[in-house]
Amino acid sequence: MTDNLSHLLTHPFEIGILPYPKNSARILICNTEYWNGASDIGNIDVVHDFYPQNIIWENQGVNTAPNIKDNVKYDVVLCALPKQKEASFYHLAQSLNALHDDGLLIAMAANDAGGKRLEKWFKEFGLSPVSVSKAKCRIVWAYKSDLNNEVIEKFIVNGAQQIKSIEGQDIVTQPGIFGWDKIDKGSKLLTKYISSDLSGIGADFGCGYGFLSNSILNKCPKIKKIYAIDADNNALSCAKENLKTFDNIEYQWADLTKDVGLNNSLNFIIMNPPFHAGKKADSDIGQKFIETAASCLKKNGTLYMVANAYLPYEKLLSISFDKIEKLAEEDGFKIYKAIK
Repeated sequence: MTDNLSHLLTHPFEIGILPYPKNSARILICNTEYWNGASDIGNIDVVHDFYPQNIIWENQGVNTAPNIKDNVKYDVVLCALPKQKEASFYHLAQSLNALHDDGLLIAMAANDAGGKRLEKWFKEFGLSPVSVSKAKCRIVWAYKSDLNNEVIEKFIVNGAQQIKSIEGQDIVTQPGIFGWDKIDKGSKLLTKYISSDLSGIGADFGCGYGFLSNSILNKCPKIKKIYAIDADNNALSCAKENLKTFDNIEYQWADLTKDVGLNNSLNFIIMNPPFHAGKKADSDIGQKFIETAASCLKKNGTLYMVANAYLPYEKLLSISFDKIEKLAEEDGFKIYKAIK
C-alpha cells in the first residue's frame, strides 16, 4: 500500500469479529507500512521489498526481509495488496503458501485498487472469505483450506520475475515494479541526449529493471563503474539479471531521498525520478533526488535528468548546481543537464 492505511489489516481484531492471535502465534506481515502497536499482536516477521518501509520496521526491532522465506510457515499472514493486479494475485498466492494448514490470511486493498474484487479473488483460490469495509478499503479474510493449487501456481508464475519481450528486447522484469511491462518514454528520451563521452564513476538513481544503465554502458565505453540504486528490491533483482554481462556495476538497495553514502564521489548521475506519492503527483520526491544527486557528485560532476514537463524542478536545480541546461522539451518531458 502506498497510502498509510495498512493498519486496517488489524481492524477485524479490533472490532471483535476475529479473536486476537495467541501470543505463541507466528505472524507474517506483508507489504505494509509500519503502525504503532503491531508488535503487540504476536511473534512477527515482516516482508517488504520497498527499502524505506523495510527500514522503518527494522528500526523497531522487527525481523524484516525483502521476500518471503520458503522454509517458514505462519499461523497468520496479514497482507496489504499493491495496485497492480498480477502483483496482487502473486502476493495472495505467496501468502497462502506461507501459511500453516488452517492458518488465517487477512488481506486488504483500497476499493479503487482491487478492494471491490478482493472477495472474488479469494474464492478463485478456493477460499471462503469474510469481509468488512472501512476508509474506502476492503478487508477480507479466510482460513486456509480446500485450496485450488493450480490457480495458486498460475498466479505465482504470472507474478514472479520473468522474461518479457518489450520493443524487441528480452527484458527480465516483474509485475509490480514501475513500468514493468514497457520501456518508460522519459527514460528512452533521456538516452538520446546523454553524451557518449560520459566517463569515470557514476550512478543510475532509481535504476528500475536497468534500462538506463544498460543503455549508457553500451553507449559510453569510458565508464569505469556505475552504481545501480533503487528502493524497490524486486526492481534491483531484475536489474542484476538484465545487466549481468557487465562487470563494472555495484547494486545498492537504498532510499534516494536520503544519504546513500556516496558523497562527493561521482563523476555523473543519470535519473528519471519518481513523482507520485500514492495517486498524487509529488515533485518533492524528485526534489530530494536532486539534492541527493548534488551531494554525491564531485565538483564539475554532471547530472542528466528527465522529468515530466509540468514538474517545477528548475529552481532547485539552479540552487544545487552551478550550470543548468535544458537539452530538450518534447513529448511531455524535459531533459536537463546540470553541472555541479
